[in-house]
Amino acid sequence: MKQFILLFHPLSTSEEVRIDFKSEKPASDFIELTKLDGYKVYQYIQSDFTYNMPIAELESENIGFKRLNREKKTWFGLSKKTVTDLLIEQQNGFYYPYGYGNYLYLFSKQKINQTDFENWLNKEFPSRFADIDETFAGFNSEFLNLMNEDDYVIATNHDYQEQFGLTGKAEIIEQIISKFNDLNLAEYKTEKYVRESKKTLHNNV
Repeated sequence: MKQFILLFHPLSTSEEVRIDFKSEKPASDFIELTKLDGYKVYQYIQSDFTYNMPIAELESENIGFKRLNREKKTWFGLSKKTVTDLLIEQQNGFYYPYGYGNYLYLFSKQKINQTDFENWLNKEFPSRFADIDETFAGFNSEFLNLMNEDDYVIATNHDYQEQFGLTGKAEIIEQIISKFNDLNLAEYKTEKYVRESKKTLHNNV
């Protein structure tokens, strides 16, 4: 069975709740479990991670998505190139297949406008790699601003989709954790603590 580590980060606090368990189910099943009634899921996939299902295949499978073009510095930072990220509004339970990389999932009751989403990304995650990775670990949870008050986000660990962090209002997190508590998951345990050292938490995760 796969080892799952879920980190829950209430907004504007240094509190953390960690849930550990084992399961044979895919990580997308548990990402879906976090979806509360009335919410839509928007999947943001960076260009580096779109090799699993290229745009042509998405189109052939009638998966709706938006192209998000942005400039990215080349490896040595001497020039820039235009890359295409994907924004997928979930339909029919589709989750973009995971290979590796920091996937970002936005849960919202609102219809998300592409321009507003891109502006929010640029403000909250100017470094697409580092800032999303740190959201998984909770480093940004004290400072993250969401597009709408009742939104919440999931960011995956770069190497393991079975490890993800969820950031949102405390009352939303409580509802989601209660859903996990009601499941009969193998080797299930929870731990609540106050993050004292970001460096220590990062090393432990």
